[in-house]
Amino acid sequence: MNPPIPVITGGSPASDALTLALGVLWVLLPGGLVLVAGGVRKVPVLLGAAPATSVGISTLAATVSGLSGTRFSWWLVLAATAGLLAVLALVRGRAGAFETERVPRGPALAAAALLLAATATALELFRRGMGALATPSQEHDTLTHALVTARILRTGDAAPWRGQVLDVVTGTPAQYYPNGLHQWAALVAQSGDVSAVAGFNATSVVVLAVVQPLGLLALAARTLPKEWLPAGGVAAIASVLAYQPLQAMHHDSGALPNAAAIAFAPGVVALLLPPPRTPGRGVVGILPAIALACAGAVTVHPSAALTIGGGFLGAYVFGLVLRAETTLSAPDRARSRAESVVSAGTWLAGLAGAGVLVAALVGTALTQAAAAGGGSSSRFARDIPAESLPDALHRVFTLPFQGGLDLASTREQWWLAVPVLLGVALAGRRAGAVALTWLVWSALALAYLLDLHAPGLDLVWDTAWNSYFRVVAHGSPWAWLLVGVGVLRLSTLLARRWTPVLAPVLATVLGAALLTANVLDVFSIEVQALRERYAEPTYQRIDADDQAAGRYLAAHVQPGQRVMNSGNDGSTYDYVLDGVPILATTAVPTTPLPDLRTLTARFHDLPTDPEVQALVAKYDIGWVVVDSVAPGLPLKPADAVFFGQPGYDVPPGLTGLDGVEGLRKVFTSGTVSVWQVTLP
Repeated sequence: MNPPIPVITGGSPASDALTLALGVLWVLLPGGLVLVAGGVRKVPVLLGAAPATSVGISTLAATVSGLSGTRFSWWLVLAATAGLLAVLALVRGRAGAFETERVPRGPALAAAALLLAATATALELFRRGMGALATPSQEHDTLTHALVTARILRTGDAAPWRGQVLDVVTGTPAQYYPNGLHQWAALVAQSGDVSAVAGFNATSVVVLAVVQPLGLLALAARTLPKEWLPAGGVAAIASVLAYQPLQAMHHDSGALPNAAAIAFAPGVVALLLPPPRTPGRGVVGILPAIALACAGAVTVHPSAALTIGGGFLGAYVFGLVLRAETTLSAPDRARSRAESVVSAGTWLAGLAGAGVLVAALVGTALTQAAAAGGGSSSRFARDIPAESLPDALHRVFTLPFQGGLDLASTREQWWLAVPVLLGVALAGRRAGAVALTWLVWSALALAYLLDLHAPGLDLVWDTAWNSYFRVVAHGSPWAWLLVGVGVLRLSTLLARRWTPVLAPVLATVLGAALLTANVLDVFSIEVQALRERYAEPTYQRIDADDQAAGRYLAAHVQPGQRVMNSGNDGSTYDYVLDGVPILATTAVPTTPLPDLRTLTARFHDLPTDPEVQALVAKYDIGWVVVDSVAPGLPLKPADAVFFGQPGYDVPPGLTGLDGVEGLRKVFTSGTVSVWQVTLP
């Protein structure tokens, strides 16, 4: 076992607590105020939909700043919130879309206790696995997230259609990148005066500890009877202990925006489902908030459109099929159905109008993403080979860890898998829509594992980057809600032997038992998974040596100069933490940067290669920084041909720089070296 790689952290428990509190405020307060102004009074829906709505408001502010050339900042987001509140006050009048519905005290208290337990568990998980919020992740994708956040902080450029800037000095070329999380992280870092790393890590924690649990509570409030609200609290507990998808994205690939979009989705679905009765003006008043919530979720990651759209259709259609009004007389039932049809038609027409607003706000960014190929399966190989039906059923229904933590998929999460199936068995008519929606998503996951193809299926595979983990993640919220249904129904059946009043108490006890069982079974494993990328990383991109080199460069680089670097090591953090003008911001230079690809492949030929010399002069490259220890990186076929090798840890052009004429080594710390370019 290699010794832990030393990584410099910062902050204190008190400052980290303040940063997390700011993260919660920025993701709940703006959206919550707009939802209240739009007529939402149902507290679970208000809290569950507020996060996506808040990101939608920041996206609106980022769009305005991008079009006007102003800086994206916390005050601009507050100004956008105030403007929206004024507009909604004029539009909505007194009509409300989601009026207050009284929930019995017992279920409400049980749901709150379970929700707090879920949040506390998630916070403790990250405290042990991440350490301080300033601890950088070694995953390259997460490094990219820190860089995008840092550039928003340094330049104020948060336009969604310019999410990822490939040259941090000039700002061009720039391409679409889902930057909703990064807008939020920049607000946290700016208002809390912390680094981009701490700001982004805070949002990662809050997504698991707050956003996802609140969304599941909202989904329970909109899809289940009101006395079943504790099912949402149990679902929150299940979600924070499940390895897939959120925790796995920290460990296996760093694709946090995709996983975060899954966490944002339940609250948006809860907002989209039609209320029992809605006046026309109430629908008009809530439209801007709905549009902002949908736009916010899509800005976090475009796959949210499929998660939310599929979840809404499943819950709405199956709910219509299963809903029965047998307690009414025939004339009353006919009149009630007629009123429901009119109300539903008004609501769906309103959603169509909200869709127009969403397209106006994020349509340009999504068009750019589609033009670039999006997640087309033609660009990515399957992450899991096709499987037999028995193996596919095992993978879908026993919930193994999978991924880098469980390569053979033999480590099942039985404490979650069994309650999911119990929820299906006990769902009945009242939770049938939840069960059927999850079964449809599970059928899609099975279809992927069996390598089935059809136009609709291929669209799902494409939007999931041809990845099973992303396909199956769409159904995760419904799986966790089924855990809650199973526990709630079981507690109700047990309470009948004594008194129904005990049902919420039993649900709380069973939820606590589920939490305890999961903690005893998997908590230490999941903590270790986080530590492998944060507190005690098992491979290195950034360590104390990289940070020492970054500080040296920040003190010596002259205005106008650039630093040649490898995007596959910790040097990208030189820009994130110290503002060093590095050239390489991705592990492999992309084709829109032909000059950088040339330098990455042939920089060591500086004394003899006129093209390299011309590029050094063109970009005024005065320094070079290289870490000789970096993770191995397999190259795509086209890149392998260009670089003349199947993969690298250090780009070929940045190897063997000692003794190269025109370079003088001026700094060394461990495995990291800095050279000054002395060539005239």
